[in-house]
Amino acid sequence: MRRPARRLKKPYPPVAKIPDIGLTLFEADWQKSYDFARRGIIETGTRGKLGLVHKTCAKIGVNPHHD
Repeated sequence: MRRPARRLKKPYPPVAKIPDIGLTLFEADWQKSYDFARRGIIETGTRGKLGLVHKTCAKIGVNPHHD
C-alpha cells in the first residue's frame, strides 16, 4: 500500500518524492504527479521516484525558499 502524498513546507527540500511535489506545486493526485514526471513537467534525476524540487520550481517560476 502506498503512503499518501504529503504537502511540502517552505523552504522546500532540494529532493522529494514525486507525489509530494505534485500535491504541493500542482494540487495533483498520485497518478497525475507521475504523469507530470513522465512528461517532464516535474524534473527527476536518474531514478524515477524522486523529483528535483528546486529545478521544478525554477521551471514554473516559484520561489522554493520563502514566500
